[in-house]
Amino acid sequence: MKRDEIYEDLHFSTDFSVEDWNALLKFKLGKYFLDESLLEKNREILRTEIVNYIRFCTKPDYFKLFEWTFYLYKNCIGSDKQRIIKVLADSFDDISNTDMKWMTNVLTQPDEKEFSERDKISYYFKVIDETLEGAFKPRFKLLDKLVNFNLDGNIPDNSGADFGKVIKDFPNQVKSDAILFLEDPFFSISTNQWRNIAAHKSFTINKDDIVVEYGRNTRQSHTLSYDDLYKIVHWTQDIYRVIRFGQVLTDLNYIEEIVTELGGTENMNIRFESSLVHIIHNMQIVGFEFVSNEEEGEIFCLNVKGKIDHDVKSSLIHASQCLDQLSCAIYDDKFVKDNFIKTKISIVDNNRKVLASATIPIEAAVNKANGNLTLDKYLNMMEFDIKNYA
Repeated sequence: MKRDEIYEDLHFSTDFSVEDWNALLKFKLGKYFLDESLLEKNREILRTEIVNYIRFCTKPDYFKLFEWTFYLYKNCIGSDKQRIIKVLADSFDDISNTDMKWMTNVLTQPDEKEFSERDKISYYFKVIDETLEGAFKPRFKLLDKLVNFNLDGNIPDNSGADFGKVIKDFPNQVKSDAILFLEDPFFSISTNQWRNIAAHKSFTINKDDIVVEYGRNTRQSHTLSYDDLYKIVHWTQDIYRVIRFGQVLTDLNYIEEIVTELGGTENMNIRFESSLVHIIHNMQIVGFEFVSNEEEGEIFCLNVKGKIDHDVKSSLIHASQCLDQLSCAIYDDKFVKDNFIKTKISIVDNNRKVLASATIPIEAAVNKANGNLTLDKYLNMMEFDIKNYA
């Protein structure tokens, strides 16, 4: 199996319109929201998030696990809303950091074409470690708190507990419900042991198989085929998507209460790259093909191909509507906000030659988004450039 089969992309039909996406959201996710207004308010985010849902919803065991996770949260909030909102708020930074770590892992993937078969296998173990330790474990610890609360009303302080202890002490009453979180479905090796195998490099790569070793006091070993390892990689990705999606939907339902508990939006940090993924995905939904992003001095630029059956001018006008979102995404991330003063969207041809562009000062776009600048004044500040050969 090749690396691109591990990180395979979902392919979307260009005939699937924004209205189709919105109808899909309502049909598949509507029941998970307290009311339709919350679904409408978050539909741009959800058009990206549903990609994660698509990856596991056709797998019955994982879909069942997702619903169990979501309704566990819902039951806990219904039992003692104020207390559980505080738990969610107290965990919010750690949980948000899992997305940052996941995004970093995606952005820093090496090119597998440079790998030997041995190096490729070593890289997949690194992926297992980063997924389980950096992304899954913090979310599982939050789940563990609410599982215990749901059973006896007590919320354990597991912040200092290692991964193995949280897995080992997970309540017996619900182990069968959460078994895919606790161990792999192929060899029944616990999730924390897979993390240990990967992190401590307790594996030997042979020509035809892989031998893994685990266990602190009594060492055990298991021989895997290469295909077996790829199944383990997929499993770690799937359980992260499941636990994350259940928590994302919960947060979206109660985000106002969580933000209030945190002291307001000024105390929250949003990573630019995460927002950028949403923006690019939504542009592709409406017919633009993302080509690249680049930095032109103090200008951050997105390059896209124009919409099919549209001329360059109309494509540019439509594409420029993303600049306020792009500017706000930069402004909201303290690590990048000082790097740029303008954002730009460019329409390019198949050879990446720029046919037209629109540029806006970030300050103006933020003011417009906050209602402090009229649309007419905002448009007057936008610089349009359509080349002679467009």
